[in-house]
Amino acid sequence: MSQFGMQMPGGQMRRGATMNVYTGLLFLAVVALATACVFMYSAAGRIGKDGDPFGMQERSTPKASNIKFAK
Repeated sequence: MSQFGMQMPGGQMRRGATMNVYTGLLFLAVVALATACVFMYSAAGRIGKDGDPFGMQERSTPKASNIKFAK
């Protein structure tokens, strides 16, 4: 009966957890999201006020434009 172990109720419970394709894809997605968070944090730190990635940026005043449109 051991050749029918997978068809019997509870036959899969004896096996340990194995890594499959979906587990690998989930791990890859977590690594990609963590990498994206690190890149965005460093980019926000470069443009943030005083190097603070979570600091509020000051709004600039709009300048009068000297654009002349052709008629």
